[in-house]
Amino acid sequence: MKGVVERQLFDANGNPKSQFKGNLLWELANRFLNLDLKVPFVTGYWTTRAIAHNTVTTKGKQIAAQQLGGTTTAPVTAIAIGIGSPSSTALGSEITTNGGQRGAATVSNTTTSTTGDTEQWIKTFTFTGSFAITEEGLFDNNASGGNMLASQTFSTVNVISGDSLQITHKVQFS
Repeated sequence: MKGVVERQLFDANGNPKSQFKGNLLWELANRFLNLDLKVPFVTGYWTTRAIAHNTVTTKGKQIAAQQLGGTTTAPVTAIAIGIGSPSSTALGSEITTNGGQRGAATVSNTTTSTTGDTEQWIKTFTFTGSFAITEEGLFDNNASGGNMLASQTFSTVNVISGDSLQITHKVQFS
């Protein structure tokens, strides 16, 4: 089971805004030195579509197994964003106000390599405040709490009131 997350950021008029997509050097500086070094061509690049791999949590593997066996009635339907670094069970600091709160995603089954091998979640957040977003996760509860299937940490995405951020999270069974 592996996953990919795509982020697209738009201003209040619907125009794409650039985001920094860090590379391995950025990840190492961020993780071990707590530095957010945004040096184009050295630690990453600017893009309007940031795509990266995610981390499927230990609980996420249990959730997937339970879904396959039908031993749970809690489907994974929600996307949440935050301003910290996720643990193995939750986001570091989940956003709960100003349009950044967790909510139901549009869920569909798609094809990546083999027919129907990928589940896809899409949610658009429209902001009424400013945030420096650094994390995203999939949950089995649309309100709060619940279990996190997968998450991703990324270089800071700064949003202001009127901006919208579309998250597309895919989990492929390969």
